[in-house]
Amino acid sequence: MKKGTGIFIIIALVLLVLGLSIQTTVQPSDARVIVDHTKKVYSAPECFDQADLSNHLEEVTYGYAIDLGYEAESTCTTEATKGERKSLLVSWFQ
Repeated sequence: MKKGTGIFIIIALVLLVLGLSIQTTVQPSDARVIVDHTKKVYSAPECFDQADLSNHLEEVTYGYAIDLGYEAESTCTTEATKGERKSLLVSWFQ
């Protein structure tokens, strides 16, 4: 094996190990939520039955609800939209 090939393989292995060991928090920006435009809050679909919302509802992405400046309707919604800890390499390819 040539010297350049061995160095390339070692660098690739180091980058792979680093990519799998560095942890990052992935926010669910494309997850669907229900926004209440009257109360200016959002609710996760699994928390919708317990939520006290008006009739002025719309289904949007979590990122768009945050851009609108809306707040989470309950702690259930906050927990449902909490980011997940994943390795850097896995988060890039999801």
